[in-house]
Amino acid sequence: MTPLLAELSPREEQVILLFGEGFGSREIADRLGISVWTVKSHRDRARRKLGASTTAHAVAIVMRVRLGAA
Repeated sequence: MTPLLAELSPREEQVILLFGEGFGSREIADRLGISVWTVKSHRDRARRKLGASTTAHAVAIVMRVRLGAA
């Protein structure tokens, strides 16, 4: 795992990846059995940790790191 992704909790990374698959907050909440507010909290913390300005930017960072391009 890269130092950048090590900053994220497993749940934060999972939430970001689900956004990247096109799921919305409600769908992610239902899929993971958590509240929409918890999804938003994970998303916002992940964005801050990654220095991402948007959710799409966070998804791009995670995917780039996972593919070894960062």
